[in-house]
Amino acid sequence: MKKIVAVSTLALLLAGCNPGDQEAEKDTKTEEQANQNADEKVAQDNEKSDAEVAKEKEAAEAKKEAEAQAEAEKKAEEQAAADKKAAEEKAAEEKAAEEKAAEDKADESTTEDKTDETAEEKKDDGKTDSAQDPEPSKPSKPESETPDVDKSDTKADLSLGELVVVNKKYSLPIDYKPSDLVVPDVSFSYSGVLEQSYMRAPAAKQMEKMFADAKAANITLNAVSGFRSGARQTVLYNNYVARDGKEAADQYSARPGHSEHQTGLVFDISAPSVGNGLTAALGDTKEGKWIANNAAKYGFIVRYDRGFQSRTGYTYEPWHIRYVGVGPATQIKNNGQTLEEYMKVGH
Repeated sequence: MKKIVAVSTLALLLAGCNPGDQEAEKDTKTEEQANQNADEKVAQDNEKSDAEVAKEKEAAEAKKEAEAQAEAEKKAEEQAAADKKAAEEKAAEEKAAEEKAAEDKADESTTEDKTDETAEEKKDDGKTDSAQDPEPSKPSKPESETPDVDKSDTKADLSLGELVVVNKKYSLPIDYKPSDLVVPDVSFSYSGVLEQSYMRAPAAKQMEKMFADAKAANITLNAVSGFRSGARQTVLYNNYVARDGKEAADQYSARPGHSEHQTGLVFDISAPSVGNGLTAALGDTKEGKWIANNAAKYGFIVRYDRGFQSRTGYTYEPWHIRYVGVGPATQIKNNGQTLEEYMKVGH
């Protein structure tokens, strides 16, 4: 055996080959092959990785595009729903407007048909449209009397109570307001409660009795204007002066602070027969005559009676009743006096 190996080795040596070199060369080739295989594997892995990245990127872009499309479709649906709702609301509004127009036309027709009927009903219940403090009618011409008016300004004596005299001479503080004002339980010429609806409590109680008795006698009266503040009288007087001039206004309107209405003891009353107006014509109606004949029974006087202008400074006002109490009212009426004459003071 040893002889065979020796012969093989000798043969190799004779051929110029070193057995050790041959082994080394074999090892080198094996290593190079392994490295080549590794490089090929890395290249394959890299190639696969790039493909997967591209594929994932493509998938992400497709997903993003799909989401954007879905969002656009959602917005389109929402806009379509909003447009539909708006169209429905507009149609509903147009329909309502048409129905309202039809109703207004029908109401207008009904109103025209019932104009006379409505006017008659208003006359029957004695109510009229009313503004704050209705204006008295302007006298068609001055009365024959020439007022002898004391133009000095003296403070009214409030300690006289119900007999306090307020006229062209005697005045109240501009901010005076009684503390016992109430709304009388009587028929008014208007609806609601205004400043002019009030009166001092004792006078209001007696006026309620007077209205009740008038109704029992088939006399319809309506209250028009009671208490009036100094501020309100200022506005009214200035308006009358602007309209008719001071000389004319002074015949039927009081200067601020000089109005009996501010005492809370006065009420202007009227009747449906004269449209609830403050007019001298009231004195010639059955209602005006009833007031003149019966007011004193309840403590009232017709403050500016017919023919008294020279003694009061004001033209005839059959609507203006002033509370002074039953005793004084009865004496003033029976004696044909004015309040100034009864109290022995000037006007």
